[in-house]
Amino acid sequence: MRQLNLFKSNRQRGTKPPPPLEFNSHIVIADMLRRWCNPAWQWTHVPSGEKRHIGTAMKLKRMGVRPGWPDFQFAGPNAKMVFLELKRQGYKNRKANGASDEQVTIGQHLQSCSFDYLITDSVNEAVAFLKRLGILRATIEVQ
Repeated sequence: MRQLNLFKSNRQRGTKPPPPLEFNSHIVIADMLRRWCNPAWQWTHVPSGEKRHIGTAMKLKRMGVRPGWPDFQFAGPNAKMVFLELKRQGYKNRKANGASDEQVTIGQHLQSCSFDYLITDSVNEAVAFLKRLGILRATIEVQ
């Protein structure tokens, strides 16, 4: 579906709307986790990349918030940690897979430490990853 512009001619073809924000994917995953997360796992979402007042940003930086850490972090049985970074749809078409230099560095570090880590723009891929690791119940499906 294409969006028309009020300031262009009547013969316009419109422009393709931008893909949904990461926020939408984060909400879908968080809602699924609230409902179907394996009780042996604990999880959190770390909102460290959003726009903030400069005073708040400086305070968080001083407290130790560092760029590049994944959006979702999971702690499970046997001291297992899992990390999930969700990107806006179409991120793979952008430079460096849409990931910042810090995200690439942190992702490589987590994987070198043998942690499960996924960076994706697909809710379906994220759900399959979480199901494979036993974080989400295997019986759920994304429609």
